[in-house]
Amino acid sequence: MAETLSSNVVNYLVWRYLQEAGFGNAALQLSRCWIRDPDTLPFAKNTEPHTLIRLLQDGMCFDQLQAEACNTELRYRFGADHGRPYSVRNGALLTLDKGIPAHELAAEANGAVQEPLPKKGVKRKKAKPTNGVEPRPEPEVNGDAMDIDQNGTTHVTNSVRAESEAMASEAESGTVTELPISTLSIGQDAEIQTEVVADLTPDTVFIPRPKDFDSVLIHTSWGPSESPVLLAAGKSLLQVHLVEKELNGEMVSPIRTVDIPLSINNFEITALCWHSRGEMTVSAREQCFNEVGEKMMKDKLVKLIDGGTNSQVISSQAGLVNTLRWNAEKELLLSISTDGEKGSIKVWKNASDAIPAWTEFTDTAIFDALWISESAFVVCGIELFKIYEVNDALTTQRTLDTQITWETLRYDSSSGIVAALGMEGQTSYLGILHPNDSINLQTHVYPDQYLTDLDFRVKTAPNALTNGSSVPSVLLATSSMSGAARIWDANEPFKCVKKLPTTDDTQAFKVAFSPDGLLLAAAGPDAVTVWDVERREVPIAAWRAKDWASDKWNPGIDGEFSLGWHPDGSKLSIALGNQIAIIPVPR
Repeated sequence: MAETLSSNVVNYLVWRYLQEAGFGNAALQLSRCWIRDPDTLPFAKNTEPHTLIRLLQDGMCFDQLQAEACNTELRYRFGADHGRPYSVRNGALLTLDKGIPAHELAAEANGAVQEPLPKKGVKRKKAKPTNGVEPRPEPEVNGDAMDIDQNGTTHVTNSVRAESEAMASEAESGTVTELPISTLSIGQDAEIQTEVVADLTPDTVFIPRPKDFDSVLIHTSWGPSESPVLLAAGKSLLQVHLVEKELNGEMVSPIRTVDIPLSINNFEITALCWHSRGEMTVSAREQCFNEVGEKMMKDKLVKLIDGGTNSQVISSQAGLVNTLRWNAEKELLLSISTDGEKGSIKVWKNASDAIPAWTEFTDTAIFDALWISESAFVVCGIELFKIYEVNDALTTQRTLDTQITWETLRYDSSSGIVAALGMEGQTSYLGILHPNDSINLQTHVYPDQYLTDLDFRVKTAPNALTNGSSVPSVLLATSSMSGAARIWDANEPFKCVKKLPTTDDTQAFKVAFSPDGLLLAAAGPDAVTVWDVERREVPIAAWRAKDWASDKWNPGIDGEFSLGWHPDGSKLSIALGNQIAIIPVPR
């Protein structure tokens, strides 16, 4: 039988919520009308922080489940607009009504409220301002310690009394002292869903699926900022999608699709890379038959020019290419092929050469490669992690010792840090090659099940994360099948800055920062989650596949999944099988 809530329990939960949300003056008034010291109630010590919020959220979930099971309407509807979350005073911290500590309010009203406990915290020195902005103080809880786990989430270990931050005159003076703060930063606790999470689903626009039943989508890639089109490629498929700047699902044709003609037939695009506006190289595997009817496969490098309206085969000597990388500074094209069980590296002096200028082979297969300077590139694969240098000859710069199969590479040009995703058996690894320790590949067993993707944030000016600490100079985001994304400080391997639960704890196959570095998206076939990494751990927006009929989006079909940002950061694209969805993201 369910426990019956008494008025004392309800009042206590409300009192605790008012404290935790920063409304200390309201909590004080409640205690005056009810009980002098609510923490003396027998059940108080067993009540975890944010219990009222959890109870309400559980009730909302139960109401939804009941409505679905009984085919009835929801009993509780609050709509998408919940109004302004909080009033803001003295920066980004929530404050009490008058910004005055509760015991002072009580003294003014001749009330009988317990004196605040003495502070035990360590005094902080005055912090130097960053970019002319005074850093905000960290929350304190009656001087008692707060437990901070590795993802930066703060857990209050003691009940919070009705106290406030410094009065405005103190805050303006710039002196940072031991303040009796009982407030939380906006977005401090991801479990308090007080801010609206925008629903991106209704504004989604779907690209019509190919009419050719033999077509299979494998790759999608947004062009550079000067050519912001979406390229779709795969088996018997090579198209450019021109997307309107302002999307509206009611528009007659918000997306215009153009088929790119190739001078080959029965092809499959195995790799591609952009060079500049309207120019790129693709690797195409052509299926053909000889004079006796035997099937043959021919691999060709094809250059697309004039915005894809023209194409020309530039080489038939690249092999089965799985990776193409363009070096714009030196106009070098890097191609990675698999010849049997070995890897093949070819470097072309430009995108029009029929014969590669340099060729090198590895003893095991290569899965990924990236340029890390004008003349150096890194490759990874089965127990393989190497750096090559291209000058007058192609030479091995460094070979790093590893027993792990590395599948994906990312490079941050501002710091020179290389990050890698690896697997050994059923164990996922995160790898970091830092320029301060360039002869050792640092590895870390990934804490969540099955690491799936990683992405560096572009270099931005210093700001503050939601936990009040300075943003690390190099942020690395990772996704996993466990239903969570993580943000790491790549400058301090392996320090996890945040753990971010995805929408409905769904699997995330891909993760990507927006071009300006302000937003982070993690996506899988079932959902897309978008966070503002500067503001809070709670997502700012979410997209759910279940809100669409299967003829629009079917998350259960087989195929390659991809995620990408429009160059201006206004839209996201996701693709699975032959399905492509364009999702506007409000900024």
